[in-house]
Amino acid sequence: MEESLVLEMLQTGKTATWPAKNQLQESGEVVDKEVKGTPSTDRTRRMKERFMNAKCKMDMEAPIAYTKAWREHEGKPLYVRRGLAYKYMLEHLTPAIREDELITMSKTRYDRGATQVPQFATDFMISFLTQAEDQKEEAKLYSVEGKDEAHTVEEEGWTKVGQLFSIREEEVKPMLEVLEYWKTRCVENVSDDWMKTSFPYYQDYVNAKKVGLFPGSGLHAGCDGRWIPAYDVALGGLNRVIEECREKIEKTVVTTKEVADKVFFWQGCIYACEGAIAWAHNYAVEARRLAETAVEPRKTELLEMAERLDRVPAEAPRNFMEAVQALWTTQILVISDSLALGVSPGRWGKFLEPYYEKDLAEGRITKGQALEVMELLRIKFSTEEYITPSLWAAMASSNSFMNLAVGGLDPKTGKCTDNEIEDLILEAGINMPTPQPTLSILLSDKTTDHLAIKAAECTKAGNGYPAWFNYDMMVQHNLAMYRDEGITLEDARNCALSGCVENGLAGTGHPIAHPAFYNEGKTIELACNEGVDPRTGIKVMDGIVPIKTYEDLWDNFIKIREHFMHVYMQYWNEVVACQRDIHPKIMGSVLMHDCIESGRPVDNLGCRYNGSVTLLDSGTVNVVNGLAAIKKLVFEDHKYTWDEFKEAMDNNFGFVLGAEKGNFSMLNQEIDPEKHMKYAHIHRDVLNAPKFGNDDDFVDDIFVDLWHDYDRVTASETTYNGYRWITAALSISAHGPHGRVTGATPDGRLSGVTLCDGILSASPGTDVNGPIALIRSGVKLDPTEFASVQLNMKFHPTAIRGDEGSRNFVDFIHSYFQMGGYHVQFNIVDSKMLRDAQDHPQNYRDLMVRVAGFSAYWNELGKPIQDEVIARTEYDAL
Repeated sequence: MEESLVLEMLQTGKTATWPAKNQLQESGEVVDKEVKGTPSTDRTRRMKERFMNAKCKMDMEAPIAYTKAWREHEGKPLYVRRGLAYKYMLEHLTPAIREDELITMSKTRYDRGATQVPQFATDFMISFLTQAEDQKEEAKLYSVEGKDEAHTVEEEGWTKVGQLFSIREEEVKPMLEVLEYWKTRCVENVSDDWMKTSFPYYQDYVNAKKVGLFPGSGLHAGCDGRWIPAYDVALGGLNRVIEECREKIEKTVVTTKEVADKVFFWQGCIYACEGAIAWAHNYAVEARRLAETAVEPRKTELLEMAERLDRVPAEAPRNFMEAVQALWTTQILVISDSLALGVSPGRWGKFLEPYYEKDLAEGRITKGQALEVMELLRIKFSTEEYITPSLWAAMASSNSFMNLAVGGLDPKTGKCTDNEIEDLILEAGINMPTPQPTLSILLSDKTTDHLAIKAAECTKAGNGYPAWFNYDMMVQHNLAMYRDEGITLEDARNCALSGCVENGLAGTGHPIAHPAFYNEGKTIELACNEGVDPRTGIKVMDGIVPIKTYEDLWDNFIKIREHFMHVYMQYWNEVVACQRDIHPKIMGSVLMHDCIESGRPVDNLGCRYNGSVTLLDSGTVNVVNGLAAIKKLVFEDHKYTWDEFKEAMDNNFGFVLGAEKGNFSMLNQEIDPEKHMKYAHIHRDVLNAPKFGNDDDFVDDIFVDLWHDYDRVTASETTYNGYRWITAALSISAHGPHGRVTGATPDGRLSGVTLCDGILSASPGTDVNGPIALIRSGVKLDPTEFASVQLNMKFHPTAIRGDEGSRNFVDFIHSYFQMGGYHVQFNIVDSKMLRDAQDHPQNYRDLMVRVAGFSAYWNELGKPIQDEVIARTEYDAL
């Protein structure tokens, strides 16, 4: 930061802008997106309009019905009881067929509806329904405002629940009764009560939550998911599963409890499948009822819908529309079975292509009709919301992380199988910009230029998808990580994304049953303060020494991180142990290979491969840049003493604390006139110190060393499945709330400001040597052992304009992957448009951006995250 700017701010009272705005962001008129799509038919245009005008509402039918049956079947074996309660719940959900839709079934009755799963957590929902003040204060802390139109219901008879949803007033009392029942039985409270006496590091865990190393309470409300079901099982029909379970029961002689549990599990699976078939039948009945008063062509559409629902999911689909309905029914069944965030379709295009080609050849469908269905599916996915505590809503931006992939290779032959359905999936993503499902392309050397260019066009539409993944590296990772489980090449190739950016085995890999986010920014703050958190005064551990050398700082950081990573991993092991005995997945197990054969649910080693458990992370690049600044400015160049450097950090580099003003925006922090001149020079030097993302080994070597150590620690701990933990280098949007509880850091970041997004992403505004330098920094870390690494980039629309721009863009990504890159995702948008959208949100209702591993509507993001996206370096050329 230049002295003249500092003086100008002091004289004029203007706020500081940090990091500095780049010239391209500030000059000229707003440049629109090059690729702009619109819904391809009147039907999809109407569906989009209804969705965009829909309000986020809670529907309590499911938990009320489930709990009623669960209580009625008390005393029955766990798996049997689960199957019976799930069956009853499905049979008693009101069929909700939306106007115009061709593919139907939903968890709720609303166009943007959420339900709650009290089996996992109850306290936050009780607070929401009783309007408790602690939830209001937590919402302020994490800035989950919910003031946009979608989250504001102004209808009589509705009341606000938390910040994002509303509920019918008559449902509040029965839901509170359900919550009171589960309060002493849910995963969160049962595990917490148990660990108070059984977990030796329980107090360390509590302290870590208080200071912000770990997120606060309520994460159990999102602790299940990130997997790819075996959709081919559904395409074979659930009656086949019922028959298989009955045959196994008939042939099994119960001699031990373990064998008895298998029989109980198969019985539970039968009940779940029967409930699924009955649910579809209820929809068929409703479709015929609606057809009685409908006029053509809707009358025929409803009758055909009823015929499909009578067929699937009970039996194998015979045509394209039945196959699409079967796949969607599978999706909705799995996410109705549990919390199940990140339940991802994987490569649906490969499943649908044979049905499409056959119907196309026989004249039953046209390409335009298939595109319309792909657009309608985007609406269906996006209608399925979920409700969580304010903390988790901030961590995940209320996204469900359902990931639909194109590309990749045939698992058996290794040949390219790009197809027209995948083209239509990408085209639908352009025409129908919705948060769900996010899109990904699995790019291989064998991927056709046609599909890659189509994916580039979709990226240029500026909705933040598809994300681009190195498919060949994904396969390498799977072969390495699951070697001890005897993985085959075919299974290693049969992968996609489970959730936002994590590599997942399709239909064979264990779901990741926890949301373990670790805060690196808080760790460096503790390392600088002898283990004491300045915000709370809590000392988290002994043995953290005063800083006299760079090695002291490094050792402090490593010691704190290693200890609390172990605490966190062991904590989640015990939580999942409780979850297995409270809410094992039944339908989720039906729709996963080998669970029926083994007689075990996915939660208890029923999957073919179970070594998939990961630990997530936020703020590493802040730490890397901070260590580099201290190493250079204090211990190599001796420009400042440690005490001087530490004093500047303690005083927030001369800026007002964000917590004092409620201002956590990265872009507009307010200077403190009494302090700023004293620390302006050191802050400038810190910001100008070596930064990750510029192909500078001085800082990049620190980055690699930190991640190797992180991977060492994860590998040293055993998961709840008996395998090593795997490093997952991603943050979702945890960098926002983690930053909120973290003071100023030695990279020059100010107190309360969002931490760095992603893992390979540079700190906003610091990657000054261009995109090639950024990826060269990133590939110095070999990601083969990681389930994911995450790189966000932002380009101005003019940087890749036209056919030549698309070609150069694809070549850029191919080059990055050939260098060893794993993942990259883009915002292709003029930052001036984002600024204008902040000032005139009414003009940008369907504007979407890539936040982290997902896209979200701009107007539904809090300002700190909006500003973080704006602040990311915007490249004007490849």
